[in-house]
Amino acid sequence: MKCSTQVPNILFDEYLPKLTESELKILLIIIRQTSGWIDRYTGKRKTRDRISQSQFSLKTGLSVRTISETLKTLSQRGLINITGQNHESLNYSLDRRGKTKLFYSIQDMQPMTSTNANEVPKDMQNVAYNKTKYTKENKTKEKRLPFKTGNGISISEAIRNSGYLRKFGIDNS
Repeated sequence: MKCSTQVPNILFDEYLPKLTESELKILLIIIRQTSGWIDRYTGKRKTRDRISQSQFSLKTGLSVRTISETLKTLSQRGLINITGQNHESLNYSLDRRGKTKLFYSIQDMQPMTSTNANEVPKDMQNVAYNKTKYTKENKTKEKRLPFKTGNGISISEAIRNSGYLRKFGIDNS
């Protein structure tokens, strides 16, 4: 049918009850922006499209923060691919940092099993935050920096205890 977009049946049959509202909105926008358009150069349906945060926000009504979190979740769950201008994979948030042109596509959707429905891939675990220890990992210096103290000490005490100021020749004992 002209002026329509095909949506994979598995989205309705399997994924719909397991997706959040924001995940569904983002998936539908990516489907619309890709298979909903015919590439003027090839005459075929698009397989990926450059979609900005502002386009996602305008078309879904979601906040930029919700969009970012949702894109991360969909990427971790293997439902979407995020690539750069040269088709390089940018599925991890650290890979996307500083990139201005991001392209989105839908992965071939496979049936979800109860074991992998909400599973985070092993290589994505502990990438940014180790939530049980409340620390943020600094991958460039391979050190752990205090991020949140759950033990009742003040931020200034945490900084003083970390030795961070001594690094710059400031003795604040």
